[in-house]
Amino acid sequence: MSCRRTRGFTLLELLVALAIFAVLGVLAYGGLRHVINLDSGLRTALARHERLELAMLVITEDLHHAVPRGVRDALGEREPALRAGLEGELLTLTRAAPDLPGLRDGAALVRVRYRLVDGALYRDVWARLDRTPGTDFSSRRLLDGVDTLALRFFADAAWSEFWPRAEAAATADILPRGIEVAIAFDDGGEARRVVARAG
Repeated sequence: MSCRRTRGFTLLELLVALAIFAVLGVLAYGGLRHVINLDSGLRTALARHERLELAMLVITEDLHHAVPRGVRDALGEREPALRAGLEGELLTLTRAAPDLPGLRDGAALVRVRYRLVDGALYRDVWARLDRTPGTDFSSRRLLDGVDTLALRFFADAAWSEFWPRAEAAATADILPRGIEVAIAFDDGGEARRVVARAG
């Protein structure tokens, strides 16, 4: 009967195997870290895209439902139905609001203002059109990371960066036929939308 001796691993073989496992572990960790960073970046981009789509939807709805009704500000001065291009106040308009509980005559009118403060786009709403010094408004933060919000208005076959373009349009509460909204982000991204109005 022959006696067979079982042979184990040598120290050198164990060291080589450990080195191979260590290299594979480092490669696997690097790949996993890359996938996790990519996933995190995609989630961040998706969340920003969803916020941008919501903001664009709100702006588009406001522009579609704009009505030619001027108002009186808190000091009794006349404001046109839609105005844009003022310092700190990007866009202000009167719009038909959806049916709200407690209102009897269908759609009500509200005054809406968009403003940019420290990279954040805000939407302010006054439920009362002709205001007094104590009239309150509700404010909602729509979008962060905004560098600029640029508007252009189309009427009489020409584009303008201000509205109203003339005093006559301000007193007659004329609305533009089209509005272009361009949002530039502080990281270099940009979104643009053109809203056509009937009439």
